[in-house]
Amino acid sequence: MKFFKSVRLRNWAGYTLALCVALFIILFSNSKVEELKNEESVKIANYAKTLELLNTETEIPPNTQFFLVQLIEQNTTIPVILVDQKGNYIDSKNVNKKIISDPLKLKNELNEMEESYNPILINLPFGNQYVYFKNSVLLNQLRYYPFVLIILIVLFVWFTYWYFKTIKKTEQGLLWAGMAKETAHQIGTPLSSIMGWLEILKGENIDQKPVRNIERDVHRLQSITERFSKIGSTPSLNKEDIVEVSRQAFMYLKKRMSKQIIFEFQAPEYPIYLSLNHTLFSWVIENLIKNSADAMKGEGKIKFQIQDNKKNIFIDISDEGTGIESKNLKKIFKPGFTTKKRGWGLGLSLAKRIIKDYHYGKIFVQNSQINKGTTFRIILKK
Repeated sequence: MKFFKSVRLRNWAGYTLALCVALFIILFSNSKVEELKNEESVKIANYAKTLELLNTETEIPPNTQFFLVQLIEQNTTIPVILVDQKGNYIDSKNVNKKIISDPLKLKNELNEMEESYNPILINLPFGNQYVYFKNSVLLNQLRYYPFVLIILIVLFVWFTYWYFKTIKKTEQGLLWAGMAKETAHQIGTPLSSIMGWLEILKGENIDQKPVRNIERDVHRLQSITERFSKIGSTPSLNKEDIVEVSRQAFMYLKKRMSKQIIFEFQAPEYPIYLSLNHTLFSWVIENLIKNSADAMKGEGKIKFQIQDNKKNIFIDISDEGTGIESKNLKKIFKPGFTTKKRGWGLGLSLAKRIIKDYHYGKIFVQNSQINKGTTFRIILKK
C-alpha cells in the first residue's frame, strides 16, 4: 500500500512540476512578447516623427537627412500604412501589394490596424496624415509559441510513454511466451517416458482399469503441453462449432469439480461455426470456469451462456463468488497479477492474449459486485 502511495505522490509531483514549467514558459514568453510589442510601438512612433521632420523642417543637414531616411528604411517587419486626413492611401511598408491594390481589402486592413493600435497623427503644413500599423508577423508568432511548445512537449512525453509501454508489453509477452514453451518442453520429457510405460502395462496380465485412467490423464497432460507450446507462436484457426467446443470444455470441468457447484449451460440449439483454435479456446473457457469456482470456494452457481446476433457472438460466464474490487478491474488481465495465495497470475493474461491476439475478439469483466458475483464476457466476430 505504501508503494502505491509513493507512486501516486511521484506522479502528482511530476504533474505539478510539468504544470509549473508550462506556466513559466507562458509567463516568460508573454513578458518577452510585451517587451517586443513596446519596442515596435516606439519604432513606429519614431517612424512617424521622422516623417514629420522630413516634411516640416526645411533646413536639415545632409547627414541628418540621410540618418532620418535610414531610420525609415530600417523598418522591414512592421506593417505600416500612411494615409491623409481623408483616409486616402499615400504610402505603405511591409504590406502585401494585393491588399494595397484592392480598395475593400485596404479598408479592412486599416480597420484591423486601428483595432490593434490607435493611428499616430502627423501634423504637416499641407494637411495632417495618419500612420496605421499592427504587430509584425514575428510578434504574432511569438504569441502562440509557448502554446505550440507545450503541445510539442505533451506529444513528446505521450510518445515516450507509449513507446516504453509498448516495449514493456513486448518484453512481458516474450517472457511469458518463453516460460510457456519451456514448461511445455519440460513436461514433454517425462510424459514421453510415462507413455512408454503405459504401453508396457497394456501388455501385462493386470487389471486394465487403472491403466485406462492413467492413459486418460496422460492425454490430458498432452493437451496441456500442446496449449503451452502454442503460446508465442501463431496458431492455426479452423472452422469449429463454438457451441460444441464450449460445451465440451464446460462438461469436462463439470465432471471434475465440486458437487456443490450448480452448472448451467445455455446456448442456441444450432451450430455456430467460427474460426477457432480448439485447443487454445478450450483453455480460455476452462480458465474462466476455474476462476469462477475458486471465487465461490467450491459452492454456488456457474452460468455459461452463448448469445448469437447478426455480427457477433457473446459468451458470458457468471458466478456467485466474492466479486472483484473496482480498483483491480484494470489489473486482472496483467501478467503476474493475482489475489490468490497460490498462483502466478497467468491465467487471465493468457486468456486475453488468446482471445485478442489470436481470435481478434474481446474479453473483459461485464459486471462484478462484491459478495454477489462476477460476469466475464467474450465477444467474437462471426
